[in-house]
Amino acid sequence: MKRFLAALAVAAVCSGAFANPVPVTDTTKRPYKASKIYCNDAIVMAPSEGENIACYNHDACYADPQEKNREDCDEAYLRDMKLAGLGVSAYIRFRAVRQWGAASWNRSREKDRWQEANN
Repeated sequence: MKRFLAALAVAAVCSGAFANPVPVTDTTKRPYKASKIYCNDAIVMAPSEGENIACYNHDACYADPQEKNREDCDEAYLRDMKLAGLGVSAYIRFRAVRQWGAASWNRSREKDRWQEANN
């Protein structure tokens, strides 16, 4: 199992070197800053540019979904992670946001409701 996880990590790191560019989602709520790390799991090493943009786009979609639902945001995250060249790692991260992302989505919708009520 350790060898499998190590191989998966190496594949994820190496595949980022040949990644296609990931377009940044336009949003006025939270503009993208290239110097900021948006991937919450970037503990050991900084994410590639494409991976970081994919994380930003996902965060931006949750914060300002523009008529999208949570599943749309998560599917876009998977698409962006694949564009960033993350291969199998993209699916693992996608499954993680599908499993544990509801609380973050719900907080954002609650914040939207609070802002609408107080404007």
